[in-house]
Amino acid sequence: MTKLISSVAQRADELHPMAAKVARAAARQKPLSECAAVQARAMREERGNPFAPEAVAMESITDHWLPGGAGQLRVRRYQPMATQSELQPALLYFHGGGHVLGTLDGYDTVAQQLARLGNCVVFSAEYRLAPETKSAGIYQDGLDIYNWLLHGGPDLGIDPNRIAIGGDSAGGNIAIAVLLQCKQQNIAQPCYQVQIYPAIDCRMGYPSIDEFAEGYFLTKADKQWFRSQFLESDERASDPLVSSILADLGGLPPALVITAGFDPLRDEGEAFAKRLADYGVPVEHVCYTDMIHAFVSFAGGIPAGMSALERIGAQLQRAFGN
Repeated sequence: MTKLISSVAQRADELHPMAAKVARAAARQKPLSECAAVQARAMREERGNPFAPEAVAMESITDHWLPGGAGQLRVRRYQPMATQSELQPALLYFHGGGHVLGTLDGYDTVAQQLARLGNCVVFSAEYRLAPETKSAGIYQDGLDIYNWLLHGGPDLGIDPNRIAIGGDSAGGNIAIAVLLQCKQQNIAQPCYQVQIYPAIDCRMGYPSIDEFAEGYFLTKADKQWFRSQFLESDERASDPLVSSILADLGGLPPALVITAGFDPLRDEGEAFAKRLADYGVPVEHVCYTDMIHAFVSFAGGIPAGMSALERIGAQLQRAFGN
């Protein structure tokens, strides 16, 4: 019998019943390949997420606006209860959605849980979306937001030496691009990274892409549609900034990489963890073998999602020295 939590990317004997329910519901929706981005966003907004993580009490939730490459960018701050008087640790989080979908509101309770469980301030980033903005602009937004947090840390009550970065799916892709840009530009790296089923190879060459091409929430056709919206050209998929599996990962911060057993992105997530290790980066890879892509966003109905959030929180506290 396959273990439900494994250090190896593998599928369980069967999909968890609640994960299967979410996957069946997604399969009944109009395919993304038949939608314009605006229509896809409206469908996501109308559908909502009945299985979002439970809300938790925060000391405060506030929005900050900062200059970006093409106007203002919004960052939402989640201040947990029992505020410390000294400089606090923080997690900068980029939401998923294939670089096309996703909103701060849609990730509201995920951010709340991360703030509570990590005992840290969470900054949830609202970057520009594709296809209106392509990969280079989105990555610049990510770097601009990180620089704002890094250099404005003391004024925000944040310890610049205890900033972690992370995201899920496309958000993980952005977080890694920020790390690589920091390396290129000699900008101080975050102290830790959290990668939740990250998208790290836009060339789409790993076996799990085809193994779970249909019927498991995220499909191969979805992934192709997201890619077509996000990339400036097909050739861009081979840029190490976009497909970080091709990059020199030496000097990146320690990482937690979470994958799901029935996820098209499963194999590339594991490959990223292995490549980090090859470059001497401390990394923990955890595969939830009976889960689908995006299961953490469904932590209100899928117990493994809450388990993953708790694991992330514990690892953040260790990284911050809490």
